[in-house]
Amino acid sequence: MSLINKYLPKFNFTEYHSIRIQASSKECYSTVLDLDLAESRVISFLFKLRGMPFSKTRFKDFTEGAKFTLLEENEPHEFLYGFWAKKHIEWIADKEAYIQGGKGYRMLIAWNFEFKELENNECLVSTETRVKCLTTGTKIIFSIYWFFVKPFSGWIRNEMLRLVKKKVNERLSN
Repeated sequence: MSLINKYLPKFNFTEYHSIRIQASSKECYSTVLDLDLAESRVISFLFKLRGMPFSKTRFKDFTEGAKFTLLEENEPHEFLYGFWAKKHIEWIADKEAYIQGGKGYRMLIAWNFEFKELENNECLVSTETRVKCLTTGTKIIFSIYWFFVKPFSGWIRNEMLRLVKKKVNERLSN
């Protein structure tokens, strides 16, 4: 079972993107974690536009600065970040409470990167974001927000995947 299915099997909103990369899952996995998001002007611009914290631009540091909790990782196959929110994004202090549905919170968010080995030393790198709204009011408000933000969110995810492929290719050609 994938980690994202373990932590958030039921959800209201989702977004999925993938790319094929000529490399091992181990190479792709480490590249994502070391990725400097500031190398993409698109990502830099869109994060600043959304008001996301972007002083730490290395992927692993960025997620920490944005209060994303590393829920679990299964190196080199998948890692999963998440957060929950009442009024604001909060660290997940109790992973079991998150899995059980986040009682007392308004929404749960899970964001993974998955790395599937294919034939001929190729890897399918995918990223999925899932959102579960825990109240009707939150679902209505989030659906309006998501209508406007989803295209830009997708652009960011695709840009991350493009950057991963570029960095893997640079590493392997040196």
